[in-house]
Amino acid sequence: MRGEWLTEPDIEVRLIHGKEAKFLKAPDGKIMLVWNEEVYPVGKILRAFPISDPWRYLFVYDTDDNEIGLVLDIRELDETSQKVVREELERRYHMPRITRILQVERLSQTGHTRWRVETEEGIREFVVPGSEHIYTARYPRIFLVDEQGNRYEIPNFERLDPRSRRIAIQYL
Repeated sequence: MRGEWLTEPDIEVRLIHGKEAKFLKAPDGKIMLVWNEEVYPVGKILRAFPISDPWRYLFVYDTDDNEIGLVLDIRELDETSQKVVREELERRYHMPRITRILQVERLSQTGHTRWRVETEEGIREFVVPGSEHIYTARYPRIFLVDEQGNRYEIPNFERLDPRSRRIAIQYL
């Protein structure tokens, strides 16, 4: 008997070309997309490849979390639209760089870890829910994601001071 191929319904990705689209910021700070004579309230803009290709392949969602479309390259957009999109992405993907680790402790009830660190922006304290929120695949570059989804970066673990490395190593 011959095997049968299962087919998936076509997945439509609507491409948002810069000539047809304008991103605007309303006085209340909300972002609007004017595209093909329609106005969409933008809920979020997400990067498909946040580290390796941060300014290309940008998914745009409305305020109900429905995908509106995909911007292939931010450079296709006009200057004002680029500014609006860049500001939103930099806000969403803000990632303080950790320069020293002051304390890490495991919370006995949950197994989460509480980190007290020094960043380029000052001292921060946050809770990391579990080891799956500590990304070491690009070691010595390490990423931590806290309970609220905020990201922190250790650009080069090997270059941290010895005390910081000693405090953190058992939690990585």
